[in-house]
Amino acid sequence: MTLRLGFEFPSGLPKWRANLNTSIASLRRKRMSHVEMLERRGYRLLDILGSGSHAKVDGVVKVYMAEFIADNLCQRPMACKLVDMEKAPRNYVVKFLPKELEILRRIKHPHIIETYSIIQWNKRYVCTFMQLAEKGDLLDFILENGAVSENQMRVWFRQITLAVQYMHTLEIVHRDLKCENILITAKCNVKVSDFGFARSILDDHGSTILSDTFCGSLCYIAPEVLKGLPYNPKISDMWGLGVILFVALNCAMPFRKFSQIKKMYEAQMSYDWAFRSKISDELSSQVKSLVKKLLEPDLNKRLGVQQILNSKWIAMNPKCLILSKREKSALEKAEEEITKIKAKKPTTDDVA
Repeated sequence: MTLRLGFEFPSGLPKWRANLNTSIASLRRKRMSHVEMLERRGYRLLDILGSGSHAKVDGVVKVYMAEFIADNLCQRPMACKLVDMEKAPRNYVVKFLPKELEILRRIKHPHIIETYSIIQWNKRYVCTFMQLAEKGDLLDFILENGAVSENQMRVWFRQITLAVQYMHTLEIVHRDLKCENILITAKCNVKVSDFGFARSILDDHGSTILSDTFCGSLCYIAPEVLKGLPYNPKISDMWGLGVILFVALNCAMPFRKFSQIKKMYEAQMSYDWAFRSKISDELSSQVKSLVKKLLEPDLNKRLGVQQILNSKWIAMNPKCLILSKREKSALEKAEEEITKIKAKKPTTDDVA
């Protein structure tokens, strides 16, 4: 069966095709069953790119570079996330993985990593093929190049915020926004990725519900999550955006990596963070004000997505205030979809 995904054929074979090492051959010998199955469907696994956030057991979640083969020709490379459900923690398989797959099937936005296909087989493996971000993630970019310039970060932060706005419109929250989950494409655009902790926050009656799951990465987790009480995950996503912006501009975390949650919480609540003096002198007052309003422990004062997009800092580049056709179309479709979903859900009175 030939599968058409709309890729362009490259003019020549990529360099990495000529440099496959023996570990790939070893991988294929050990896992011939699922490798053969994928190749029958036109997919070929290549180098291992990394491990997923749930890879608490070796081999549970692995991310590969892959390629789609059609008519014996190599198409554009992609990324492949392979989950071994037999080795994965039961909590992940039962609670998080089904939500992630459901969300990946629903979302499509120019600033969210695109999912091409999801393949499940033998009740053991789940394989998600998605867009390859050629320049890696934002954290690696910062570690290699230093702090991101304010002008560049304005463009990237707008893209990230638009992706979050789209998700929140669909009543979906990410709950693990961090630099490692912001990927950079060959054209230097950023894409939000990794929806392992994402979930819908609508109940069976169409009402929004709070979260009570402690999830995410400690350095990016909002104080209300650390507190251990039910929280509004949309507001908590805003904290994650604030940490991303701070790290990108400052090339350092806002809060030291405390091993104790209590100390981290106390630092967050007391505004115990500051830009490095050398960096602070070069930053505009508008971006410093925006970071302060995002790393705000008072939930009633923390900014929302629309306030970010309408902020004075974003407005410093007038082009950032205008939605592209694809951005506008994605948001309108999300608004239409959520309206239909809420209309179909029974109200409390209907159930009674």
